[in-house]
Amino acid sequence: MRKTDFFENCGRAAGFLTGLWAFFMLTVFPLYMKEKYIRLGEHKYHFFLRVSIYLLLPAGLCWLLFLLQKGKKLQPHISCLDRAMLAYLAVAMISFLMSVDKRQAWSGIEGWYMGLLTQVLLVLSYFLVSRCLPLKKVILAGHFLASSVVFLLGCGHRFGLDPLGLYEGIDESWRLLFLSTVGQASWYSGYVCTVLVIGVACFFTEHKPVRRFFLGCYCAVGFATVVTQNSDSAFMAMLFLMLGLFLAACDSPDNMERFFETALLMLGSFKLMGSLQQLFPDRAMRLDGLSEFISQSTQTWLFFLAVCVGDMLFLLYRQKHPKLPGWKRAGAMRRLAVGAAAAAPVCYACVVWLNSTGRLKAWFGIESAGQYWLFDSSWGNSRGFIWSITWEAFKGLPMLRKLFGVGPDCYAAYCYSVPELEAQLNHFFGQNQTLTNAHNEFLNLMLCMGIAGLAAFCMMLAAAFLRFYKEKYDSPYVFAGMLAVLVYGAHNFFCYQQICCTPFLFLLLGMAEGCIRRNKKDIQKTAERYEANAHIE
Repeated sequence: MRKTDFFENCGRAAGFLTGLWAFFMLTVFPLYMKEKYIRLGEHKYHFFLRVSIYLLLPAGLCWLLFLLQKGKKLQPHISCLDRAMLAYLAVAMISFLMSVDKRQAWSGIEGWYMGLLTQVLLVLSYFLVSRCLPLKKVILAGHFLASSVVFLLGCGHRFGLDPLGLYEGIDESWRLLFLSTVGQASWYSGYVCTVLVIGVACFFTEHKPVRRFFLGCYCAVGFATVVTQNSDSAFMAMLFLMLGLFLAACDSPDNMERFFETALLMLGSFKLMGSLQQLFPDRAMRLDGLSEFISQSTQTWLFFLAVCVGDMLFLLYRQKHPKLPGWKRAGAMRRLAVGAAAAAPVCYACVVWLNSTGRLKAWFGIESAGQYWLFDSSWGNSRGFIWSITWEAFKGLPMLRKLFGVGPDCYAAYCYSVPELEAQLNHFFGQNQTLTNAHNEFLNLMLCMGIAGLAAFCMMLAAAFLRFYKEKYDSPYVFAGMLAVLVYGAHNFFCYQQICCTPFLFLLLGMAEGCIRRNKKDIQKTAERYEANAHIE
């Protein structure tokens, strides 16, 4: 075998191993269980760790050998997202070296496992997927099949259907907290919201009727399990999913029509599940207030009908004005949507602050004790207390630790080592429960990896969104990467990094980056051939 053949085979081996890793993560990982819900997070982590060590590390070695063979011929393009990834990894390493508990900073706390080892593997997966992954149909088919099974099991569990017997031996009161093969409801919602964007992006961009039908069915099941999984953060993720679709819809009338179709599909799925809950009240599991409000309330029926009317009016307008000469105003619509998305949380925060401090009653004679309008220790399922004590813990850090944090996934290791914080935590949660993170990924990063870690992570999300937004029509998977940034960021503003969800963000970012790189390479090759032919002529 010639030397060049050996290195070329190394490049092919890297692609094969990376593809195999992606297949295992998208197809096997979501379904993998060992003892049903017992130590499920630990079992999922060990699965992720094994396939990453056995496949990603050899793939990385093969890729490096392939790059070394290219030598001076290789002119690698380092994108802004690549730089942000490297910055995030560098900060994670520095934070590990300064951590309060090296062991926990390396592997992460039990159940979540987001220590340095996982962070290194996540960044490695991004670079290998973006450079080596062949987007084979078997990988994508495996993803759609496996996630469909996960979604259907999740829907079934909310109506007492348990074909795998996962609830056997589990007390009735605990069943609301666990569902499908992903486990805890917040883990499940993170997984669903992150991977569902692949189907939504494909449905939005697909033109063949048969494929659109099956993709529509897939999305309908995904939306159905969103409204029944009982995590409020999922609805924030859906709002930002719709924002991403609307930004794309402003590019053309056809896209706006697709936006209305997707919105109706989502709302229709929500209301279908609500109707089933009302038809079978003895089988339907009682959910928290927001989930039942969205699925069953009259107000959401009116909103659904309003979107139907808006869609019909838009279609009638298109018939009368097929060229839509005024569509140049789409830029104004886009700016209005972004402005509303930025203003809404600010206005909400102001109203909550005014209500919580009593100023709303003093000035306008209005007050509310509702769980969403009164910020106290119980707000957001105790997030009011958790966020407050996280901020208190961060303020108490010395300056260097403020910059690089207490160590990856070392939230509990630090907070329970400070007597004042430990006393408050034990008083609020009891001595039998341990608070393991801030239940807000951005706050959690600020304490664990410092201001530098938070800045690097936000830079990574911003770089990914801007890069994918510009190239969103290169491929449905670039569009999915753009949507994933919005959805993941919105969902995890109320949740946290964990092994059942976060790997899929890095996988999607790698897939989107890889599509852009391949497209640019194809364009460059076409231009080179054109120039060569012109020179010959």
